[in-house]
Amino acid sequence: MIITLAMQKGGTGKTTSTAVIAQAAARRKCKVLAIDLDPQQNLTSALGVADDGPGDAYNLLMGARAADQIHKSNQANIDIIPGSAALSTIPGGPGSARRLQEATRPISALYDVVLIDTPPTAGVLQYNALQAADRLIIPINADGYSADGLYTIIDNARQIQKSNPALKIAGILYTRYDPNSEYDRQLFREIINTFCRGTGVPYLGTIRTTDKVKEAARDQVSLYTHAPRCTAAADYMDVFSEVTGYKNT
Repeated sequence: MIITLAMQKGGTGKTTSTAVIAQAAARRKCKVLAIDLDPQQNLTSALGVADDGPGDAYNLLMGARAADQIHKSNQANIDIIPGSAALSTIPGGPGSARRLQEATRPISALYDVVLIDTPPTAGVLQYNALQAADRLIIPINADGYSADGLYTIIDNARQIQKSNPALKIAGILYTRYDPNSEYDRQLFREIINTFCRGTGVPYLGTIRTTDKVKEAARDQVSLYTHAPRCTAAADYMDVFSEVTGYKNT
């Protein structure tokens, strides 16, 4: 299964969620490939790269052999195609949104789960990630909430579904949720009552806030090694199980 995380705004927990869902999959003994399509390369920083080879996502999209772009990450059961600042120069044009889909065909069957992180804007990189995906997760939180951004990413996904009918919107993922915050509780109700019911997009889950997530990312270790019993570890495992069908045991 290929899962893309995308949202039309920064600061929503998109990269963190990509990394921790990859870690959740690895915890369940899945073989995981993470692809960093963001020129800022934050997913690459979070997971780490265990070697100094030249392969990266820019070369992948420009037609280089996919297997040569894969690196071992610093974490067990997770391989990574690192990001590159050069991704910001990827040209558009006819057929450009299919590059990732075509490039990953030879390797996607080698993995149980492929996770794709994207930049926080529409464009050729986001379109490639949607065109290649089976599922779309849309992360939001109180700091990075944008109703316009939500409607835009949903519209983009529904456009891509015309050429990629396998793409399904897994739902909205509320990250860094503080159950003691009245604003968070209010926004949660708004998402459920207004956005999800109005658009038919499912509500996927809630990730409770904890500093353990930041600590694990800082140290480039899996959350399931650093703090396996924290609330976010449980919440992300539930999300992984819901999206993929892997049982949470």
